[in-house]
Amino acid sequence: MISSLQECHTAREQLAEYALHTLVKEEAGAVTAHLATCSVCHDEHYCLAAVAAHLVPLREALADASRRPRRGRRRPGRTTPLTLAQWGNSKVCAAAK
Repeated sequence: MISSLQECHTAREQLAEYALHTLVKEEAGAVTAHLATCSVCHDEHYCLAAVAAHLVPLREALADASRRPRRGRRRPGRTTPLTLAQWGNSKVCAAAK
């Protein structure tokens, strides 16, 4: 049981890198094998992979926004930029309409 707990600990430390596909081949293989047998780590990976999937569209949206000329219009009352969660929520709401 201790080796199983150690395996989970090691896999969880590497899950973010695994979701971003930045682990070396051997480490990625070990995480893949662990995810096949551990539902808890598999669920955690599913959440991290969902976040990673939104990073490219977010980067593109931010790049597009920085290239657009400012027209002097601002939303009333907004003084801070959107957080990642706010941006994600706005995309979900727009898709639902």
